[in-house]
Amino acid sequence: MFVISEISPQFGGIVEVAEQMILQSKLAGADAIKVQLYTETQFGAERAYLSMSFDQLKRLKQYADTLNIPLFATPFTQDRLDWCIDLKLPYLKVAARMHAESPDLVEKIMSYNIPTFVSIPSDYDVNKVKKYDHAIYLYCVVKYPTRVDEFSMPDFKNSIFHGISDHTLGVAGALYASAHGAQYLEKHYTLQHSFQFETEKAHLGAMDMNQLTLIKNTAKEFEMIQKVLAR
Repeated sequence: MFVISEISPQFGGIVEVAEQMILQSKLAGADAIKVQLYTETQFGAERAYLSMSFDQLKRLKQYADTLNIPLFATPFTQDRLDWCIDLKLPYLKVAARMHAESPDLVEKIMSYNIPTFVSIPSDYDVNKVKKYDHAIYLYCVVKYPTRVDEFSMPDFKNSIFHGISDHTLGVAGALYASAHGAQYLEKHYTLQHSFQFETEKAHLGAMDMNQLTLIKNTAKEFEMIQKVLAR
């Protein structure tokens, strides 16, 4: 399973913390790192400190390159999308909220024909989503955090979905999805689950280094078992 470690907004607006999270994610087995790009006022003045500058994005991209792990982003504005293109990020991301809030930007993102992870809310009509060959579709329960009893997932064999964007507490949701055919997992990463601020609500449903290692290694074992059973 391809595991994406999402470090925004849990890096707290501190680029050195983001680098620590990238390093830990790499050591724990993540396949890619993702950040979010928005303006200082886009999601409320209280979240201004989480807005990443172009120079910070460039620095994190260069740092990830030294570790040989790809870094990409969710651009929430046209100029942030331009940053991604200028830095030649290997993937792009369409967030679940963007289908309703910024469909024109979604169209623009997809027009670049760059491999793009597209989250679709669990309560959204999937038939309204335009399908692209270069898209990797992720099922998403949009709740920070999601309790285990609120978890849901699609039939990966009989739907457009390739994986999940998971906000579930702990690792059970991620592992259950892996055992049932999810090829991709996007999950927030945290240095400490107790860092639960109003502006950084993903900490509780995030994975730490040990949990990321557990997810990655167990997913590999699931794949080995599936290959044995398929003989």
